[in-house]
Amino acid sequence: MPIQPHLNHLIAALHRRRWPAAVASGALLALAFPSHPDHPLAWLFAPLWGHLALVPLLCTLKGRGFKGGFANGWVAGAVWNLLCLYWVAHTQGGGPAVVAGTALMAAYLGLFPGLCSGLLAALGARWGHRALWLAPALWTGQEYLLSLGELGFPWLLLGHGQAAWPRLIQHASWTGVFGVSFWVVGLNVLIYLALATQRPRLLAPIALCYALPLLHAQFAIAAQPAQHIRVGLIQPNITLEQKWGPRGLENSFAALEHLSRQAAADEPALLVWPETALPCNLARRADCRDRAFALVEELGTPLLTGASDYNLALNEPYNAAFFLTPGTVAMPAYAKMHLVPFGERTPYRDDIPLLRDIDWTQLTGDLGPAEFARGTRRTIFDHPDAPFAVLICFESIFPDLVRRHVAAGARILVNITNDSWFGRSAGPYQHALINAMRAVENRTAVARAATSGVTLFIDPYGRQRQATELFVPAAAVSDVALMRETTFYTRYGDLFAQGCLALSLAALIPLYRQVS
Repeated sequence: MPIQPHLNHLIAALHRRRWPAAVASGALLALAFPSHPDHPLAWLFAPLWGHLALVPLLCTLKGRGFKGGFANGWVAGAVWNLLCLYWVAHTQGGGPAVVAGTALMAAYLGLFPGLCSGLLAALGARWGHRALWLAPALWTGQEYLLSLGELGFPWLLLGHGQAAWPRLIQHASWTGVFGVSFWVVGLNVLIYLALATQRPRLLAPIALCYALPLLHAQFAIAAQPAQHIRVGLIQPNITLEQKWGPRGLENSFAALEHLSRQAAADEPALLVWPETALPCNLARRADCRDRAFALVEELGTPLLTGASDYNLALNEPYNAAFFLTPGTVAMPAYAKMHLVPFGERTPYRDDIPLLRDIDWTQLTGDLGPAEFARGTRRTIFDHPDAPFAVLICFESIFPDLVRRHVAAGARILVNITNDSWFGRSAGPYQHALINAMRAVENRTAVARAATSGVTLFIDPYGRQRQATELFVPAAAVSDVALMRETTFYTRYGDLFAQGCLALSLAALIPLYRQVS
């Protein structure tokens, strides 16, 4: 039975039914990112969906101007973000305010793919199918914009979903995650053109798009280096009530000490406790500090722990990490530099005085930001075996922030986080996977300690091991590879993404001239 008439009919149907097609693209994009393993359709989620998810959206853009293209792209983006980031609504107990906030966030994030598809539709009206060759650059440019500023939230970059297949993403060591997104959109364009123009010869470049990354990985992934550091990761699985309620400090220490002694049997050179593992201001509370140092001396092992610190000048707390070593009372610290917007700090409150006067708790109940102080100093902790840097919670989603840590001398990356807010959802699995992309970009291993999971190790090529289950106490110990090479991306940053943004802006000049 000839298949081409059926394909023509499908493409024509997608062109006519623009909204269902846009929704379909959003749903397929969501399938390209991890789900919780217990999801009834968990078997269906796979990075491969990302390679064709934009095809229905591309079918809707023919004959549309900017407004029509923007609307279709916004619908696809909003559906995608809502289906993937539903777990945000679980935080703070999932009250009406946070559920509404999650919907608003999806609507806001949908503006970025909307902008891309709107510009692509406008260029298509002028240049026809030739405009599609600009789609990878346009998409990459909007992703780069999404990563900037205090409202930046590059969680669902297309490339992040591909980190589950390490052999297809090794070129991120040159281009960063944005080059992987560029590649994914390029595949979508080739598949769409192969269907829409009935050109079987386009199958050859599609095959080449898979062959080249695989060939590069064959040379890029080498044997593990001889030099390692042995790291122990502690997952205490302490609930909010146990940590911050009565006897919270005692509950926390009891769980952390027990698991740390268990891990010490495997002789780690570094122990890692998760974000805010100790519910105290470690620098200012002597009993908390003395007990932590007592354990360090007992085990003879350096310890990194999350805890609170304080900025006296601003009268604001820090979300911080402290490094304790045997035989000294020195306690170098790192304060989180990129805070969660509306969760840890109101965006732009330092620049817009009006925002400082808003009482968010009156509007949203207990959803108001904690108003942490922003860290301003990059800290590389001086471990005798390997200097390392800390990524606190969602700092790991920002490629440039992470690569600057490595460029400053970090030989391993330690991600400490508390993802228990997200419950048994896709959130912890998505967050863990993003760290794999940071490892590939910088050829730097990641050791990740989470309060309730996912705790795991990631090698410099993005391969994961010893991943824990959610909401179980765990102690994981492993050798972490120390690489000597510095990647192009670590040295030069987002040149590729910036080039795509510049190309996109240049391509818009004819549209500007047409309007003027």
